[in-house]
Amino acid sequence: MDYDLVVEGRAVTPGGVRDVQIGVNGTRIAAIKRQGLKGTKRIDAMGCLVFPGFIDVHAHLREPGWEYKEDFTTGTKAAANGGVTTVFDMPNNPVPATDVATIDEKLRLAKSKALVDVRLFGGVNGHRLEDIARIADRVIGYKIYLARTTGDVVLPHPLLGRALSRIADTRRPADVHCEDQSVIDSNVKKACSSSNRADSHADLRPPEAEVRSIKRLLATRTEARINVCHISTGSGLRLVRHAQETRVGLACEATLHHLFFTRKDMLTNRLLRTNPPLRGEADRSALLDALGKGKVDFLVTDHAPHTLEEKLTESASGVPGLDFYGGIVAWLILKCGLSPMTIAKVCSGNQARFFGLRDRGNLYVGTRADLTILDLRSTRRATSRDVFSKCGWTPYEGRDLPGRARWTISRGKPLVTDFEMS
Repeated sequence: MDYDLVVEGRAVTPGGVRDVQIGVNGTRIAAIKRQGLKGTKRIDAMGCLVFPGFIDVHAHLREPGWEYKEDFTTGTKAAANGGVTTVFDMPNNPVPATDVATIDEKLRLAKSKALVDVRLFGGVNGHRLEDIARIADRVIGYKIYLARTTGDVVLPHPLLGRALSRIADTRRPADVHCEDQSVIDSNVKKACSSSNRADSHADLRPPEAEVRSIKRLLATRTEARINVCHISTGSGLRLVRHAQETRVGLACEATLHHLFFTRKDMLTNRLLRTNPPLRGEADRSALLDALGKGKVDFLVTDHAPHTLEEKLTESASGVPGLDFYGGIVAWLILKCGLSPMTIAKVCSGNQARFFGLRDRGNLYVGTRADLTILDLRSTRRATSRDVFSKCGWTPYEGRDLPGRARWTISRGKPLVTDFEMS
C-alpha cells in the first residue's frame, strides 16, 4: 500500500523516542511502523525529533480590530514557522469577543484566513454573564481577566464565583489571568512609575499581585476546570501545585519569555515589558525546574504582538513568540535538559487532554496528521528576518537558538519544509 506521505524520523511517544516511519493518508495518520512503508511523498527526517504537532493554548492574533499588529494569516504563518499546528486565540480584541455575534465574526475570519487550526476563547463580561452559556458551542473555553491588561475585558473579583459556576455548567474550562488589580492600583498611587528604570513596570505589578490573586482564585468554590495563565513566580506555582494535590481539573502554564528572560534583561531591552512582568532569576529557575519535572502543564507563547512604535513610545505590554516556539523548545532540550517526552506532554499531550481535543496531541494511528519535526542540529541566530508575525520583530533578536522546526505538517499538509514556508 502506498501512503500519501511517509515521514521517517525519531518519533517522540509517551513510551520514549524510537525510529519509525509514519504513513499519512489524507489528514490522518494511517500507519506507524519500524520500516517498510511506501509513499507518494517522503520526508527523510532521520536525526530529527518528530513530535505531535505543538499546541499553543495562549495567543493573541489581534483580528478583528488590530489587524495592523497581526491577523489570522500572519499569526498562523508565524505559528507554522515555530512548529505550532493548533493555536488558541484570546478574546481581548478592541471589541471583546464575549457574545455570539463577535465570536461568529472571529470564527468566520479564522476559517477563511488561518493556515493552522485556530480555536477561540470567549471573554467573560461581568455585565452579561448570560452570554457564557450562549457561546459555549463556539469556544474552546473562557478567559477571565482579574486585572487590566491589553483590551477592555475585566471581571470584577466579586463576580468570579458566579462566572465560574456558569462556566462549570458548560463543561468548558476557564483560563484565568491572575493579578490583583488592587495591588497594581496601590502601586500606581505610590508613583512607582516615576522611576526612569526600564524595568520599573515590574514594580507596578509585583509578585504579590500574582500570589494574592491566585490565593483568591483557589479560595473560590467551583467545579469548573481552571488553567492559571502565565505563572511568573515560584510562590504562585507552589500555591497551584499544592492545590492540585486535592483538586482535580486544575492546571497551569508558563510562557517562553518567563522561562528565557529575567527582569534584568529589561534593563537592556525595553521591548520585554509584559503582563505579568519578567521576574528575578530565582523565579525563572523555579519555573524551569518545575517544567522539567512535569509540574507545569502547558508551555505557551502568550504571543502578543505590538508594533515597534507602540512598544517604544506607548510602552505597550506583550511580546510575540510564535515564530520561535520551536527554537525555544530546542533550547529547553539541549541547554536546560528537558526530555523530549516531557516536551511532548507540555507542548501537545496535556493540552489535547485538558481541552478535550481527542484527535491530536499524541502520535497514534487515526489521529490528525499534525506533526512538528524539530532539527536539533541547526543552530540559528534569531533575527527579525525570520519573523512572519506582522509586527516584524522578536524579543529573541541576536540570541543563538540551538535548533528549530524543520518541517511543520498540519492535517497531512507540509506548511514548512526544510525551514521554508510552503
